[in-house]
Amino acid sequence: MRYLLLLSFIVFFFSCRTDQTIINETIVDNYIFDINSEKIYQSNLDKNKVKTSEQFISTIYSHYFQSTVQLNDLSDLSLLDYAIGDKQLSAEIISNSLLSSSNVIIVSDDEMRLDIESFINDTYLRFYQREPSSYEVFELKKLIESNIDLTPMLIYHAFTTSNEYKFY
Repeated sequence: MRYLLLLSFIVFFFSCRTDQTIINETIVDNYIFDINSEKIYQSNLDKNKVKTSEQFISTIYSHYFQSTVQLNDLSDLSLLDYAIGDKQLSAEIISNSLLSSSNVIIVSDDEMRLDIESFINDTYLRFYQREPSSYEVFELKKLIESNIDLTPMLIYHAFTTSNEYKFY
């Protein structure tokens, strides 16, 4: 009788046990920005909110590739941005890594030099969502004309690592 009670207790105890699987999954918000319907600012003074890491990565990706960033790429780049700590350094690393891709949509050097003012206006609209002032056009045009080593890739990198680009 004692063995039967002990046996039934053991069977009851082990038979009612369920296996539990714990899944730990981190989901990063995917910010999607409309590329064609951007807000045009009157000046950089209108921009007073700092972009989050996800917003910065989404906008830089959409400006370089003219498409939205994939969730796994956004997650990887966000982890990189958070891990570095120095926001300027991480912006430069992210910009350089994205610019080194063969899929980046970039104006050729010859196209830039054929119509410099148009290139400057397009670049300001593309990255800053505003038109440049006459002084900005004059100075950047003078810089492009005087320096043959200045490529559109370097200009794009300068725009995306500037302080104005970090705000919206």
